[in-house]
Amino acid sequence: MKSIDKLVDKLYTETDFARSIATSLSGSVGLALYLWRHDWVVAAFSAIIAFPLLRLGAGALHERRAASKKKVSRTKEVLDMYARLSDEEQEVVDTFARIGGAVLTWSQMNDLELNGPAIESLMHRALLSTSVTADLMRETFVLDQGLFEAGVAKLRGAHSNNSSKPTPLRGAA
Repeated sequence: MKSIDKLVDKLYTETDFARSIATSLSGSVGLALYLWRHDWVVAAFSAIIAFPLLRLGAGALHERRAASKKKVSRTKEVLDMYARLSDEEQEVVDTFARIGGAVLTWSQMNDLELNGPAIESLMHRALLSTSVTADLMRETFVLDQGLFEAGVAKLRGAHSNNSSKPTPLRGAA
């Protein structure tokens, strides 16, 4: 009797999603076969054979769903972060998006007419940092990748910026 109690305790305290789903589904397979064939040996072997296959399938589906949910959450988080930026900070992000890269050299930044305090503010927020080019010859400004993608999305009109400021229309000057 203790072994059944241990099994029941283990089944109901299980935290592995795939194992829980596989246990339920393989038990259902075994029960259905037993009710259909009235043979407990076939039902038991079928449940045992079905368990690892169902666990793999449930695990893959759960991972895919979790990754998708995480991506949606990250996208919303970045769009909300973009919406909280000041107009000047948004202009810096939009400039990176218009130019087409998340990395600009110092000389490129100096040629642009961007608000210096907005650049410093983004740097203090850890959304803009400095680095060097791959050949180690020039210093660069590197915009946070998610923020860059939010700027590109705004530029393409894919998402509104979720703020009180209206999203500019395409082709509008």
